[in-house]
Amino acid sequence: MSNFGEDSDSENDRIMMDRPPSSYGSMQSDDHEEELNDFDESPLKQSTRVRLHRPDSPETAITERTNTNQSSIYKDGLFLRQPIMHIGDYHVQHSINREPSIMEPSEMQSDIRTEAAMDEELNDRDTEINERGVQEVQNENAAMEVQVEQAEATTEEEDFDEIVIQCEEPRDPPPLPPEGAGLQFKHKHSSLTLRHVLKQMVGCLSQLHPGEIAYFKRCLSTHYRFRKNYSTIADLNDPLDVIDKMIEVCGLGETLHLTIRSLHNVGKGDLDGYLRKSCRRAVLLHDLKLAYNRRYYNLYEGRCRPGQQRYISDVYVEPVTVIRGTREPINPENEVFKIPYTVEETQIRAADIFRPLPHEQKPIRMVMMTGIPACGLTVAINKFIIDWIEEKSNQDFQFVFPLPAKELHLGKDGNQSFLELLGSFFAEADDIKFIEKPDCLSLFVINALECYKYNLDFKNNEVITSARTKAPLDALLTSLIKGTLLPNARVWITSHVTASHRIPPHLIDRYVELRGFTDEKKEEYFTKRTTEPELGRKVYNHMKRSKALEIICHLPLFSWMVAFIFERGFRDPEYGKHPPGITAFYSQYIIVQMNRSFEKYRGGSSEAQDWKDEDKMFIEMLGKMSYRMILDGRDWFKVDDLTSVHLTYEALRTRDELTTEVKRRNEDLRTWVFKFVHITIQEYMAAMYVYVTFRKHGKNVIEPSKMSWFQGTNKDRSMIELFRPAIDRALASPTGHLDMFLRFLIGLLTPGTEDNLRGYQLNHYHPKAKGTEDVVKYINKKMRDNLHPDRRRNLELCLVELEEGKEGR
Repeated sequence: MSNFGEDSDSENDRIMMDRPPSSYGSMQSDDHEEELNDFDESPLKQSTRVRLHRPDSPETAITERTNTNQSSIYKDGLFLRQPIMHIGDYHVQHSINREPSIMEPSEMQSDIRTEAAMDEELNDRDTEINERGVQEVQNENAAMEVQVEQAEATTEEEDFDEIVIQCEEPRDPPPLPPEGAGLQFKHKHSSLTLRHVLKQMVGCLSQLHPGEIAYFKRCLSTHYRFRKNYSTIADLNDPLDVIDKMIEVCGLGETLHLTIRSLHNVGKGDLDGYLRKSCRRAVLLHDLKLAYNRRYYNLYEGRCRPGQQRYISDVYVEPVTVIRGTREPINPENEVFKIPYTVEETQIRAADIFRPLPHEQKPIRMVMMTGIPACGLTVAINKFIIDWIEEKSNQDFQFVFPLPAKELHLGKDGNQSFLELLGSFFAEADDIKFIEKPDCLSLFVINALECYKYNLDFKNNEVITSARTKAPLDALLTSLIKGTLLPNARVWITSHVTASHRIPPHLIDRYVELRGFTDEKKEEYFTKRTTEPELGRKVYNHMKRSKALEIICHLPLFSWMVAFIFERGFRDPEYGKHPPGITAFYSQYIIVQMNRSFEKYRGGSSEAQDWKDEDKMFIEMLGKMSYRMILDGRDWFKVDDLTSVHLTYEALRTRDELTTEVKRRNEDLRTWVFKFVHITIQEYMAAMYVYVTFRKHGKNVIEPSKMSWFQGTNKDRSMIELFRPAIDRALASPTGHLDMFLRFLIGLLTPGTEDNLRGYQLNHYHPKAKGTEDVVKYINKKMRDNLHPDRRRNLELCLVELEEGKEGR
C-alpha cells in the first residue's frame, strides 16, 4: 500500500505529496527493513524516500537525473534523494569543490557533468557511505538534530528577529585602510559576506523540485534585468549555477531580493521566511541602499527646483575639512585687507571624521561638524552616504541612518520607541531589534541641528537604555547622544555654529569644521561641473579677473552662482571682454539665502516662500546696522546692536543664512558675538541700505545734516546728491575701509543691477534713477586728481560696475 493512501494520478495530489514527475511510474511504499540513514534531514522540509517499481515499458526506463534531484540505483528499486539544508550550514548533494568565500560570483558556476561522470560520482558516494559504517552515520545525524533543535529553541527575543548562523571569524585584523577610506577596525560582519548569503540562497533553492525551479526561473523572467536575456538562466538547473548567474547579472543584494520574492511566488513561504531572517541584515542593507540611491544621488544647487538637480558626482568637490582649533570660522580676507592665518589646524578628509588619529586610542563615537551657511554641510552628508553605498569608504558601518532634524517632530505623536522612530523615517527598517546587538555598528546622522524644535534637555530628560522603550522624542535623542541608548552606535551631528552649543561639550569626541574651497578646489569645481572643460576654464579665468569674486568663491554656494551666470554669459561671443562686476552676484546671493532660510524654517510651499513685510524690513534694518558697523570700523555685532535697529535675536535665528555666531562665553545672550559670513556681505548690506533709503525714502544718510524737510520727502532727486559725498568720503579714507562699500553703492545705480531689488526692497514700478551721467563725470574728474594708486584702482572698478550693470548686458 502506498504511504500516501490511494494512488492518484492527479497532478495536484502529486505536488502536495512531494511525488516525483509522473513519468517515473507508480509509487509504492518502501517496505524494506533496511533503513538508510546516510542523508541528513532538513529542518524546513523532510526528504521523501520512495521506491519506484518500473514495469517493462519504454516510459519507465531508467532516466538520467533531473535538475536538483539525484537518484541511486539499488537492486530493490530506485530511491530519490532531495537536497537538504540545515540552519547554520547547508548540504547540497552535488559535487562542489569550490570555496565561495574566496571566489568571484563568475567563478562559482557548477561544472557540466556527463551522465556517466555523475553515476561514477554517485557510486563513489555510496561506497564511501558503506565504509563509514552505521554507527558513524548515526552519530552525525544525532549531532545535526541537536543543532537543529538548538536553532529552533532560540527565542525571538534572544535573536532579535534574525536567525543567527555562527560563522568562524577571521583571526587576523584587517589591513589599515588608506587615507580617505574612513573607519575600519574589524572585518565585515559574517551575515553580510558573500559566503554567508550565497550559502543561504543556494540552500533554499536546493529544496525545490524541478518544476518549482522552472517556475522560479519564470518568475525571474519578469524582472527587467532578465527580460531580454532570460536565455542566460533558462538552461541552468543547478541551484549554485542559477544563483551564480543572478549575482553576475544583478549583484548580491538584488539577487537576494529577487530570490526571496520568487520563493514567495513559488509558494514556498517557509523558505522565503527562513531566507529573509537568516539574511536579515543583508536584506535591510539592500533596501536602504535602494532608498538612498533615489534620495542622495541627485543634488540641488541653490534652492530646490524641479528639473534643476544634478548628479552629485558631477559637481562635488571636497571642501577643506579641519579638526576645529581656535580660529574663527569666518574668512576675514577681502580685496583691501589681507590678514594672514597664524593658527595651525589639523586637516582631515571628510570620509575620515570617525577615524582616530595616530595618537588617539579612544574610538570616536560622537562628531560635531559645523560651518558657516553655504559651506556645504548637507552636501558633505550626501557624499558620505553615496561613498558608503558604493563601498568606497566607512564599510565598518553596517547601516547609516540620516535623520533630518527639521523633520524629526513630524513622526509619531506622543511617546514612541526608537525602533518606531526609525520605522517612521525608514519603512525598510521597521522593527529591527538586532540593532541593539553589540556587533551591529550603525551610524546616525542628525542633519541641521539648528532646525530642531525641542529643547534637548540633557539634565531633566528620562534616560533611555532600550530601543524598544517608549519615551518622548527629546528623551530618545538625548539618550542616543549621551550613549545610554545604543552605546555601540556612532552619532554625527551637523549644525551651524549658533546651534552647536546645544550639545554639552563633554559628550562630543571631535569637533570638525568645513572651511570651503581652496584655490585649487575652485578650479576643480569650475571645470568639473560642465561637460565642456574649455568652458569651465573660461569661467574660472574670468572669475579670477575680479579679486573680490576670487575670495568669496571659497563658499561653494557662491561658486555655483558665479558658474551658473558665467556659463550662460559665454554663450555670447562678445562676453568676457570686460572684467566682471560683482554687485549683481551679491544681490542674488542675499535673495537666495533668504529664500533658503524661508524653506528651512517655514516650509517649501509657495505661501511660505513669499517675502513678507517683516522680511523686507529685516533686510533693511540689518543693512542699517551694517552701515553703523562700517562707520565704527568693526566687523562684529552683538544682540544690543540688533536691538538698536529694532531687531530681535529670534528674527536673526530664523534667518540665519547671512550671519553666524563666532563666540559664546556663557549663556548670557548679550555676550554672544556674531559676524556676517564674509565681510563683503556686510559691506554690500550697508551699501544697499544707503541706496534704498535714498531711492525709497529720499533720505541721504551719508550727509543727513544737509537735507531740508522738503528734500526728505522727495524720492526723485538726482543720484549725484548721494554719490558726491560718498565718493569724497571713500577717497579720504587712508586705509580704504570704504572702498568695497563705494563699489557696491555705485554698482546698484544702473538699471541692470537695480532690477534685482525690485519686488524686494524697491517697488516693481519704482521710477528709474536720474543723474547717472553726472556720477560718471564726477568719477572721471576725481581720477584725474593726484590720488593714491589703490583709490584710483577702486574708482576704475566702480566704472566697471556701471558698465556691467547697463541694460542688456
